[in-house]
Amino acid sequence: MLQCDDATKTSFCIRRCITNLQEHIHQSCAHKFIDVVTGAGGDTQQSTVDIDVDAQRMLTNLRQAKIASVLGPGSIVDFDLNWRSAGESDPNEDELYLSEFMAVFEEKMLELIEHAVAEQRSVSRDPHIVEIMQHLTVCRQRSQVCLPLSL
Repeated sequence: MLQCDDATKTSFCIRRCITNLQEHIHQSCAHKFIDVVTGAGGDTQQSTVDIDVDAQRMLTNLRQAKIASVLGPGSIVDFDLNWRSAGESDPNEDELYLSEFMAVFEEKMLELIEHAVAEQRSVSRDPHIVEIMQHLTVCRQRSQVCLPLSL
């Protein structure tokens, strides 16, 4: 996406921000959603879990600067969530989030597909392209007829 000539024609971004995750990095599943570093915990010799500051800085730069520089606001969708441990999960809220996520994903994918199909159709109607394709077809047919039967 970052190296594409016009990323808005081929890409979209769904950014998920878990707002209070940093306060819960010691929970068992939190490390799946945020970069952490573990280390020795002083005199008690228990391991500590801290946020990987460099990784968070790079992620913030990617999310807020780099992606925004190649995609327009219509190609970026944000979802803001609050961290909940497994015991605090509300199936109704989870179902609503997943439904919204799937609807956005489907809508954006259909937009990209429709745009690509329309662009392909417009290219195939260009008289210059049609003439080039006709020449290529004739050349391919002639080359198949003119191949020597034995060497």
